[in-house]
Amino acid sequence: MFAFLYFTLWSMVLLIAETLLRSAGLAIPLLAFFYVAASFAVSPGMALCFALVFGVAQDFVMGCFMPWNGLVLAVLTLPAVLLHAKRPGSDALEFLVGAMIPLFVAFPSAWTVLTTPEAFASLLTSCLLGAILLPVAFSLVSRSADRLKIGVWNSADGGE
Repeated sequence: MFAFLYFTLWSMVLLIAETLLRSAGLAIPLLAFFYVAASFAVSPGMALCFALVFGVAQDFVMGCFMPWNGLVLAVLTLPAVLLHAKRPGSDALEFLVGAMIPLFVAFPSAWTVLTTPEAFASLLTSCLLGAILLPVAFSLVSRSADRLKIGVWNSADGGE
């Protein structure tokens, strides 16, 4: 129950924050960072479901023609499902994955990103910030899941 409320609250807050950032011209995929971190720390299955739902909701809010974000966010959570929620052991790997997530999120609209210098600069900024934000997201989500006693790390204690 707490995990459902946890995902719902943070998904709504991050959806609003990401929409505001995109309207300001900065495309930082906050939902993607949260779902990747939460799929390793809380629940891969629940992160996959929420990624599908809130990805489509994000497309609806942003006025996109095709619901790509639902599929892209769901694909980003699949490694946690396949790895059985084993967190990457290396900080350098987390930085690299954090820098690659904005590229993956921007892939469906790559023709737009590559044709305008402003969009390319925004993508580059997003990649640099992503290298910093994903390890921070891992830390915050792991810490909050531990305090709330939810997630895969607390499943032996009955926390999931």
